[in-house]
Amino acid sequence: MPADPGCYATAAESINVKLFKSVRTFGSLKCSVIQSDALDEAKSGLVILNHGFGASGDDLVDVGAMLMGESEIIAAKFRFVFPEAPIDLEPMGMPGGRAWWPINMAQLAEINQTQDYSALTRISPPGMPTATSLLAAALQEMRTTYNAVEDTIVLGGFSQGAMISTHLTLSTGFKPALLALFSGTLLCREEWKRLAAAHPHCGVLQSHGIEDPILPFGAATELSKMLTDAGFEVDFVQFHGGHTIPINVLQKLSERLELI
Repeated sequence: MPADPGCYATAAESINVKLFKSVRTFGSLKCSVIQSDALDEAKSGLVILNHGFGASGDDLVDVGAMLMGESEIIAAKFRFVFPEAPIDLEPMGMPGGRAWWPINMAQLAEINQTQDYSALTRISPPGMPTATSLLAAALQEMRTTYNAVEDTIVLGGFSQGAMISTHLTLSTGFKPALLALFSGTLLCREEWKRLAAAHPHCGVLQSHGIEDPILPFGAATELSKMLTDAGFEVDFVQFHGGHTIPINVLQKLSERLELI
């Protein structure tokens, strides 16, 4: 989990908004949708946040609740959508856990042990193109359903959710108002570098823990550099901590959403 869920519950009451949650299917993906009673339907945008490996589809819902609960601007401007990854991890002993594609945990552990970031950044996960196609189809249906244009859409996620958000953005040429990458990493180095250079570019909010024991900080800095070199405007927030989303990063996200 990115942070203490208790703080979200408190924050959601701070400006006296009512939040409504529903479950919908976009494309083939089950999605949780939350919005406030203050939402301006005629001018609303979308914040689409994708969860990480092993989490449930609802893992980041409290993030949306906190952001809307603390900001009247965000509550009025955005509907939040949380897609559930297509792979059920219960057969692997993780009831309720989902994944966008399988992860070779032994390989990841070896990378962390050897600190050979280049091995990580060269990985092209076999299931990533399929998962990206599913998410892209879901995104297109969301845009049609809610009449949302690119410059009112924020796309991002945590860990593996950040990876698929990066790949979708680069591989489809999608230009969100903001690409939010929390504890993600650089994959498919040469492919992403080529795609990033040809992309129309967008703003990026990236964060990563310096002591992250799962996805090395060094690979995250390489992702930041690659995007910056390609012309993306990257705000890279480094923090002392592990594989998480700290409150100061969520506050930074709130500030960016209010400006969209």
